[in-house]
Amino acid sequence: MRSSAIYKNYEIHFESFQRQKSGGWIPQYNCTRQNLEHFGNDFPSQHYQLNEAFPSEDQANDFALEKAMDWIDKNAALKVR
Repeated sequence: MRSSAIYKNYEIHFESFQRQKSGGWIPQYNCTRQNLEHFGNDFPSQHYQLNEAFPSEDQANDFALEKAMDWIDKNAALKVR
């Protein structure tokens, strides 16, 4: 299963987990900006664990990827100089 993606010069790693064997899957992601020369000393990554739970790992990973891309869309424009 795919656990990373490239989106708008960010590498997104997503990995969902279960707190209990019979529990739902909790999505989380880590975004790392790949090309840092253009951005000075800005912090190059974002890690986030989401509050939602899903019945399957695939659904949780899809949601994590979607939320990471939303974060990049909202925040990448702020980093452009």
